[in-house]
Amino acid sequence: MHYMHKIAIIGAGNFGQAISGIVSSKQSVEIAMWDTDSAKVSDMQSLESVLRDAEVVFLCVSSWVLRKAAESILPYVSSGAVIISPTKGIEKDTLKTSDEILRDVFGDSANIALMHGPMLAAEIAQKLPAYTVLATASKASYDLVSELFAGTLLQVEYSSDIHGVALAGVLKNIYSIGLGMADAMLLGSNFRGWFVRVAIQEMGNIIAAFDGKRDTALTGAGIADLIATGFSPHSRNCQVGHEIVQSGECITVSEGAESLPQMMALLDAKGVVAPLCRGIGAIVSGNAPARDIDKIVASCVS
Repeated sequence: MHYMHKIAIIGAGNFGQAISGIVSSKQSVEIAMWDTDSAKVSDMQSLESVLRDAEVVFLCVSSWVLRKAAESILPYVSSGAVIISPTKGIEKDTLKTSDEILRDVFGDSANIALMHGPMLAAEIAQKLPAYTVLATASKASYDLVSELFAGTLLQVEYSSDIHGVALAGVLKNIYSIGLGMADAMLLGSNFRGWFVRVAIQEMGNIIAAFDGKRDTALTGAGIADLIATGFSPHSRNCQVGHEIVQSGECITVSEGAESLPQMMALLDAKGVVAPLCRGIGAIVSGNAPARDIDKIVASCVS
């Protein structure tokens, strides 16, 4: 069979498998997958072979290993390939978001893109529709990726606000922990609706403080992803909120909980007023009780 495009998927976890499942319906696309655990990929080729001639590379790894994964593929990525990260986190030592890490590794001239939006892997596996924002400085990169997903269950929209989308992804995970708390405490849909309103306003303020576009909070990478994650039984961040209410501690590892200390440090460095984000951080770190979540939300409204 003649393939028009080759994509490489690095990381065969739930999200990597979801991307593969979506694109596999396109006969014009060749998919090559690689994982550190070879048992996850049947007949897995070498990393060099998987990346050879790939026009699009998906780095589907957790935020805490993003830099290491990026460095491992650097020698083999084709010149001009679009490198896409769906990862939402902040690096512990450097306080850098995913877009900044990728720039560090691949350079300023690389075709870097972020893929954030309401695209829960569990729902994609059920063949349910999904939506994403592709944030990239290159409209040509967007056009290529949009073509890959044309006619599939994933709808792609464009954003040029790469750093704003990166921050939105981190923040929606943090706010989803708070929504999980509210759900576990049976505070009701009215409260959670108001929570989303407060969260999105604060998200816009934070993004703007870091030179992103405030309106990114209103896109698929902001409000849509927050609603999907914060109201979903499939969400690890929502599950963390439940665990804190029920047992007083995080049992599940989630991107939101892992990024909270770094987000607090970034807010401190810029002197950003963000009472909801900071309040959730205080609860997760054990410095405030979960029952304070309603007071924290109330304090955010002037």
